Amino acid sequence: MPQISFNRARLRAWGIPAVALVAGAGLGVGAMALWGPDASGSADAMARDAMAAESGGEQTVTVGLETLEESIDASGTLAAVSSSDLSFEASGAVTKVNVEEGDTVEKGDVIAVIDTLQLTASLRSAEADLAKAEADLSNLEDEADGSDSSDAQIEAAESQVAVLQENVDDAEDAMDDAKLVADISGLVTSQPYEVGDVVSGGSSSGSGSGDASGMGGGSTTAATTTESSSVTIVGQDEWTVSVSLSEADVAEIAEGDQVTFTSEDLDEEFFGVVSDIANLPTTTGGSATYAVELTVTGTVEGLYEGTSVEASIVTLRETDVLAVPANAITTTDGVSTVTVVADDGTTEEREVTTGETIGSYTKITDGLSEGEKIQMTVMQSGGTGTGDAEDMMQQFGGEMPTGGEMPDGMTFPGGGQMPGGQ
Repeated sequence: MPQISFNRARLRAWGIPAVALVAGAGLGVGAMALWGPDASGSADAMARDAMAAESGGEQTVTVGLETLEESIDASGTLAAVSSSDLSFEASGAVTKVNVEEGDTVEKGDVIAVIDTLQLTASLRSAEADLAKAEADLSNLEDEADGSDSSDAQIEAAESQVAVLQENVDDAEDAMDDAKLVADISGLVTSQPYEVGDVVSGGSSSGSGSGDASGMGGGSTTAATTTESSSVTIVGQDEWTVSVSLSEADVAEIAEGDQVTFTSEDLDEEFFGVVSDIANLPTTTGGSATYAVELTVTGTVEGLYEGTSVEASIVTLRETDVLAVPANAITTTDGVSTVTVVADDGTTEEREVTTGETIGSYTKITDGLSEGEKIQMTVMQSGGTGTGDAEDMMQQFGGEMPTGGEMPDGMTFPGGGQMPGGQ
């Protein structure tokens, strides 16, 4: 498994709180991805908010229930759990090819066939030899007189029949081997055979995980052709991603932890779990890393062997938490307060009891109710263009949330299924 680089913990708030904008102030276009646009969603409103963020100001936000998440990021590549290398065991010329590279096959599909003329002749010859030996044995048994000589002749004939029966069995197996049959279902990633190629049967160790089909090779066969060596099938039902994490990061995760995957090659997120954590580290240049295997859950379309993915391993996830942006809270001499905005626009300082801070949010255990509005200060960005968005992202824990709350067990369009919550 490759050693993969990693990124430190990422903190996200999946829920998107509602917003009430104060006239003449706002977070700007970048921050609105987090807090949501104003009621009109107009370009003018977005531009006005961007100007407010440039000069700094106050933003009014609505207190709501959030889903808070803490995670560790890593990069890796998709690998199929099952794959198989198939080659002809028998020798002959390829007479038929049913499958090309890029096709999908089901277990039992015939991929290619070689000429059976010589194989058929060998089988008929073996059958004829067996029939003659069985007839000779029958005659000896009919003429048996109980003498030692007679008994010895019968015993020798029985041995010959047994040997010739094995020859017939081998010839029948060779006929079966004239067909190269898929031993697993999946995507054909390599198919070297063409009609007219001459193959020479042989055997070697393969990499497949499927069962031997008994007809034309299997995951433990190989052959020599005029072109290449074998047909490769990659299963499409089960996938893993191998990553490497530092000792500190490994201490934060456990088998069964939920994982969110993204890829530049895919439009949708998909999900998985931590399935294995190495007990011993790999040390390179004095740094110890641990191999961690992540397993994709659910059925996900469009996954391919070797696809690069980003994995976010969830180490902490709490749902329906009453929480507010941490920079909306002022703490002096151990007393925490927020500025509450009334419906008529007037404000009051109110003491609140806080819990832990996860990312850019702090839990509120007393002093506020869902639906109330509070005021928070937007720091001056001190830049323009994309720098504004980056500066504002820093105020909210370094990352914009990517969408609404993800209920446990929900199946997402085009993606796998998120396992149950922690």
